[in-house]
Amino acid sequence: MDTEVTNKMSNKKDWVVDKLERLVKLSRATEPDQPDDTNLFTPHCVDAYDLLDRVEKRYDSMSSSDMIEIMCEANRIWKIRKKVYNGEWDALPEAQLIAEVEDYIITGRKINGIKHYRNNSEQVFGKQSSLAESKNACDAIQEDLLKRGVI
Repeated sequence: MDTEVTNKMSNKKDWVVDKLERLVKLSRATEPDQPDDTNLFTPHCVDAYDLLDRVEKRYDSMSSSDMIEIMCEANRIWKIRKKVYNGEWDALPEAQLIAEVEDYIITGRKINGIKHYRNNSEQVFGKQSSLAESKNACDAIQEDLLKRGVI
């Protein structure tokens, strides 16, 4: 590979790493002062570190779709943590889960939103939602997005 191509790839990696480091910093800044009974670190903080680690260690072997997935996940976390940082949210688990599902639906990944809702329902609501309950909840969220003109 010639030097110019190598420099461009390195610059892209550096750019993505810089953005993910900012996400990690924001996630750390918005961690609760006292951990709850189930988590020492919020899932967002863990996910932000994971995204950064994946890019730092495996950037050269990542496909475009891998990078897009990482960037979409980073954007999802960023939006939520910025709302916490700006005082718009007290990081209420229900509101956070709904916002996360909204992001999945808005980006055309409703099935992922249903899976995410189901996987996180026990932590948020204290009971595991069935697939049907998760789908119904996501349908209601989608209907609300339509009514508000978001999608």
